[in-house]
Amino acid sequence: MYVIILYLATLASAQDLSCRNCRGGNLKCIGDQTLQSISDDDCQTCMKSGTSWTWPCSVEGLCWCWDSTKPKYKPALPSQYNEATNTKPCDIFTEEMFNVIAPNAIYPYTYDGLCDVIDTVNERYDEKIFKMGTVEQIKNEWAAFIGHTTHESAQYTATREALVCARTTDVFGGAYCKPCSNDNFDWMNRYCEVSLVANGQFYEDYCDKIVTPPHGCVCGPTTEVDRENHKGLMNPNAAFFGRGAIQLSWNSNYVKASLVLAGDIETLCTQPDLVATDPFYAWGSALWFWVFNKPPNEQTTSHIQSLEGSFGGSLNIINGGLECPADPNGYHKEAIVTRLRYYCIAASVIGVSQLLSMDGCDGLQKAFEECIMTGYCPECQDWYMVKAADPTKEPTGPTGPQGPTEAPVGFRSWANDNWINNIKRRDSSAMMIGMKIGTNVCSGIVVFLVTVYYLY
Repeated sequence: MYVIILYLATLASAQDLSCRNCRGGNLKCIGDQTLQSISDDDCQTCMKSGTSWTWPCSVEGLCWCWDSTKPKYKPALPSQYNEATNTKPCDIFTEEMFNVIAPNAIYPYTYDGLCDVIDTVNERYDEKIFKMGTVEQIKNEWAAFIGHTTHESAQYTATREALVCARTTDVFGGAYCKPCSNDNFDWMNRYCEVSLVANGQFYEDYCDKIVTPPHGCVCGPTTEVDRENHKGLMNPNAAFFGRGAIQLSWNSNYVKASLVLAGDIETLCTQPDLVATDPFYAWGSALWFWVFNKPPNEQTTSHIQSLEGSFGGSLNIINGGLECPADPNGYHKEAIVTRLRYYCIAASVIGVSQLLSMDGCDGLQKAFEECIMTGYCPECQDWYMVKAADPTKEPTGPTGPQGPTEAPVGFRSWANDNWINNIKRRDSSAMMIGMKIGTNVCSGIVVFLVTVYYLY
């Protein structure tokens, strides 16, 4: 009986999130064409009672309620927490904190750019970024987000996926990339010896040609630029490889991020390299993924997982296919170490009371404990015995050993450890998983593949 009730409640929630109360005045029930082929007329039936079991009302988010007096921005999945009206996101995570965590950050990863895009997105949506719940929840969300993005962007020094565009070549007023295979890439000097688009070859990774507008950007085989002095180079705006603070990738993701950030599908479909060159899109693409991307058949996001107290849950959405659990014999086992270290650093600098739970990502708690016991995670040592608390409540006093008030001494030098030299992100396994998942366009699955980069 419980299973049946839960199943019915899940179906009913689809209408709750769309058009059940979308009646009168300026409210209109409209369809999201990025998920399926649908017209606004198809959604009119969802305003009636007893329709939550039939298409399109049974598909969560396919129809949604729009106030026609406002810009047409589809709401984010609500967290059910109240907005902290007296708190500004960048009053909690300050520029001084950012500079401590990312002293070598390069453009476009600017602190002002991060704050600007947060304010812009928060003006458009009722579900606010770094502004929901208690102050402690907001700090925890900041720590989780900064921990993940510091890792994904190599401490905000990588704007583009290394194997595709470790270096840009500037010729005739334009920047061009030389895509490379792992076997032909010089990781030490970050140089591609043999281009994937040389001698008539082409590049088409992160391109699902079946997915076309409005579901995904138009993409196809990308060849080298047709100029004598451009041999082996391709136009970066012709491909949808990983870019930005969370390494946005795939043509289906670029179109969704473009709709949220620019209000149209053309901006990032025609200029995807904005995610690597413009602070608004470099940070905004990561925030889009954090707040809007939902795993298949689940009503949650990384944003919600962090508010509910789960770092592991947020990681599972970001890269669960490769890190939850990680292959014990693969490089992701070591990559998790860098992610945990950056998270502990962010937690220390931001001043949370306890780390979030590692639950929600298979094997993460074990990896956390092993990382501390082996000495690979010195920044996490002080957190190990801190008892987890209810993240939805403000702390009233010590519940166990207190977390550090300052970042552990010498944490910036961790990248010089000899063992880290073996961590190289390769895209072969990630590509296979992404291709398999990315074909299920109708269910609105958003695929995320982490960047290929070398931590040094």
